[in-house]
Amino acid sequence: MDSVPAATPAGRFRWGRPLAAASAASVGLAVALSVSLRPRPPVVRPLPVSVLTAQPVSQYFTTRAYTGEVVAGRSSSLGFELAGTLEQVLVQEGDKVWAGQPLARLDSRRIRAQRQQLLAQQSVARAAVEEVRQQLILAELQRDRRRQLHAQGAIAREDLDQQIHGSAALRSRLVQAESQVDDVSARLLQIDVDLGRSVLLAPFAGTVSRRLLDEGVVVSGGQALITLVEAAPQEVRVGVPPAVAQDLRVGENHPVQVGDRRQAGTVSALLPELDAASRTVTVVLRLAAEDLPVGATARLSLRRSERGEGFWLPTTALVAAERGLWSVYVLAPPPAGSSGAPGQARQVARRLVEPLHTEGDSSLVRGTLRPGEQVIAAGTHRVVPGVWVKEAI
Repeated sequence: MDSVPAATPAGRFRWGRPLAAASAASVGLAVALSVSLRPRPPVVRPLPVSVLTAQPVSQYFTTRAYTGEVVAGRSSSLGFELAGTLEQVLVQEGDKVWAGQPLARLDSRRIRAQRQQLLAQQSVARAAVEEVRQQLILAELQRDRRRQLHAQGAIAREDLDQQIHGSAALRSRLVQAESQVDDVSARLLQIDVDLGRSVLLAPFAGTVSRRLLDEGVVVSGGQALITLVEAAPQEVRVGVPPAVAQDLRVGENHPVQVGDRRQAGTVSALLPELDAASRTVTVVLRLAAEDLPVGATARLSLRRSERGEGFWLPTTALVAAERGLWSVYVLAPPPAGSSGAPGQARQVARRLVEPLHTEGDSSLVRGTLRPGEQVIAAGTHRVVPGVWVKEAI
């Protein structure tokens, strides 16, 4: 049998050193691996946000709209004063007419026949007047001669009196004949007026909005035939609260919106009576336009100065809070020892606010917000209190 080498101290040292070195290397590798596999804390990168500085105000302007209606300066339902048969309608709906333009006619043959009869009577009456006038001239000449003869004693006083009486009688007949001429002339004038009334004339320039009857209809006096809307600067009538009306003055200009058209309206009147239904004061504004549809909805915008403490902020800065409250996010003060330079990371803090008024894209708020604080103006859905942000540059 082979003999086993004896273990000597020198042999242990010769064999033990490589084993110890290997063991030490394994331990070092394990430590290195454990260090390399340990998770590192994440790097926090501040989120850039848009901010603005809260500036307090003690008064502000509000713009409020009040609804009214476009009306025509004048709008009339026209008809004949006389009864008769409608012979002709000269306009259609939508036609533009001028003042005095004929719009319709009645059958006037009966009136014209009456006029011819009166003209004949007038001629007879005038002839009678001329005959009596000639007789009176002759009688007055004879009277003057008889006065001369009576002065000479050639005729008796009775003959002179008879001649004077005859002249006076002829003068009375002349007055009566002339009154008959005047009576016929007055009746002719009435006939001419009726002839004029048989033609319906436009009382003002405008547009025919409605034609209610056609030819051949027997109309009564005052029956509506045509509706005419004046072609002139139009008006808007708007009801406003009495407190608002107190600040308005005749002659002021205020913006009026009709559909997609915006123009200036001039206050022409403030009606003295409150509307019974709405308890508002009616403001009448005159517009330069003439082609707006009558009855269209108009909106009057009035700008007023109000007193109130608060901050104007973009509406996008408001964040709904619990229990119906509102809040805004601000940049918390910089850490102690920090310079607070723009772009430096800061934490988000919350301030409770109460909206007082909204004007377009801005809101007036008051609450725990302090003057000079930097408010996050937009993108509030991306942040919560405590997160780190920085001002976007």
